[in-house]
Amino acid sequence: MNPSTTRFAATGSRRIAARNWALMLALAAGLCALAACNTTPQSPAQQEQQLKEQAAKTTEEVKQGAKQAAAEGKVAAADAERKLDAIAAGVKEGMHDGPASDKPGAGRVDLNSASEDDLTALPGISHPRARAIIDGRPYNSSHQLVTHHLLTEAQYERISSRVTAH
Repeated sequence: MNPSTTRFAATGSRRIAARNWALMLALAAGLCALAACNTTPQSPAQQEQQLKEQAAKTTEEVKQGAKQAAAEGKVAAADAERKLDAIAAGVKEGMHDGPASDKPGAGRVDLNSASEDDLTALPGISHPRARAIIDGRPYNSSHQLVTHHLLTEAQYERISSRVTAH
């Protein structure tokens, strides 16, 4: 389990522990109420036996609640770990992808003829930014996105291998 998943599991464990304490307190209050409402006279031995039975029942209920909470915590931790793994795989894939021109069937996006949808398919290009790129046409070079202040140099570096200006 990675550190991020451990953090999620620890948070879940604290919630589970708080829920278990609340359940135990509620059950204890219920036992006290039952003991106070008992109108049948009982001998001290009968009262002690009844109290032991109620305590055993309450303990069993708390155990079952704790088991269920632990199972739910494990499921939540496993789900969080799967999500983190998927995110990490996506980041890794994005980091290892070569230029679009290296991929079979893929070409560079021409800034002078690309549609808004073509432009928004590029990393970091939103619809408003794509619209601004279209409005700034024509381009003599793709680097003009930076000189026209449409992208920062860092943003341009992310897409430079995927765009051209013809």
